[in-house]
Amino acid sequence: CSYFSIRKYIAIVSYEQRESYKDDFNAEYDEYRNLHARIESITRRFVQLDAQRKLLSPGSKEYQVKKDKAVK
Repeated sequence: CSYFSIRKYIAIVSYEQRESYKDDFNAEYDEYRNLHARIESITRRFVQLDAQRKLLSPGSKEYQVKKDKAVK
């Protein structure tokens, strides 16, 4: 969240304000879940590549291939 979006949400003082915040949350939650799932998938792939790289000799061609894949 940016500083400005945080400032948008001040302390709740009414039922209407609470419902407005709830509507905003619900409207954005699916996008958050999709982004979170993508990040988890990418993180898992990095962990897999790192585990595979650790099994290879640092000077080998295979090691360099795994390292290059991780960088891409």
